[in-house]
Amino acid sequence: MKKLRIRQIRSGINAKEGHKRTIRALGIRRMLQTVEQPDNPQIRGMVRLVRHMVVVEEFTVADET
Repeated sequence: MKKLRIRQIRSGINAKEGHKRTIRALGIRRMLQTVEQPDNPQIRGMVRLVRHMVVVEEFTVADET
């Protein structure tokens, strides 16, 4: 399964309110925090909105079967 590792690298202090909410919706609560989210169109769209504030890395997780 493909996942995205998302890390916030820019502050949201002077960011638009929608960008702040998007960062929170991604699960990021503070600067330099890294979260893992599934790779799907919804998450990709959220990342695209705040691409100037985050760094994204793709990786694959082996299924646990």
